Amino acid sequence: MKVGVIGLGTMGRPIARRIARSGGHEVLAWNRTPGRLDGLPAESAVAVRTPGEACQSELLITLLSDDSAVEGVLFEAGRLITTGMPGLIHVCMSTISDRLAMRLAAAHEAAGQFYVSAPLFGRPESAAAGRLLLVAGGPRPAVDRIRPVLELLGRVEYVGAEAAAANVVKSAGNFLLAAVVESLRDATSIVHAAGVDPREFAAIVTQSLFPTPVYQYLGGQLATRLAQNGPAVPNPFLRGAEQSAATARRLGLPAPLVRQIAAQADVNPPGQDTPVPPIPQ
Repeated sequence: MKVGVIGLGTMGRPIARRIARSGGHEVLAWNRTPGRLDGLPAESAVAVRTPGEACQSELLITLLSDDSAVEGVLFEAGRLITTGMPGLIHVCMSTISDRLAMRLAAAHEAAGQFYVSAPLFGRPESAAAGRLLLVAGGPRPAVDRIRPVLELLGRVEYVGAEAAAANVVKSAGNFLLAAVVESLRDATSIVHAAGVDPREFAAIVTQSLFPTPVYQYLGGQLATRLAQNGPAVPNPFLRGAEQSAATARRLGLPAPLVRQIAAQADVNPPGQDTPVPPIPQ
């Protein structure tokens, strides 16, 4: 299958490389910064000069940073750059809003194409090893057709025919992770102020109360930095909480905790240097 990949950032590069190295697929890769294209397998990956060239494929995968980046690349003068390519399947793996996912689904349907949202849970090393969790939403025939490619990257959970449902699940998951960071931050700060070594507290929490990879990773990061008087661990999941809060407003739900944690983004902007915790396999 010919696979276009737009966006070779932290996650896009290992994903493009894994697909190209799998055998049986030709990758057309585009990135705004050409240097990110270095290191792709020359025998099965082609660096293209424009995003439009990457769209000359059966499957288009986009891995861009946010709503603005996706819209800026995929729409020109209000039209999809994939217009005129009937049958193309576009899979957006970016963390975008459900509103943009609905717009993309409608635009692709009007163009005779298929749109699938498949946001990711995992870290770059998980992508390289094929151990991501992909939450997929969109037309079942389209998802089934590209499932072999998606499964090169990890486990695929299909959540329904509405593509935007996958984005709601992704933002809800990130809200839960944001809540973990905020609750661990407060709890660890309290015990530290009371004279308890935060690393001892983290061991109690992660070995007995919540023995999960998410708590173990984040608890350890928070406790270590606090004990060493290091910089605060940023909360990289606040954007998900903001997106969940927006979805709750659209659906008329109160969701007070979502709104409270989303409000932290105004006080503490989402950090970029804390990796996403590993996903259990």
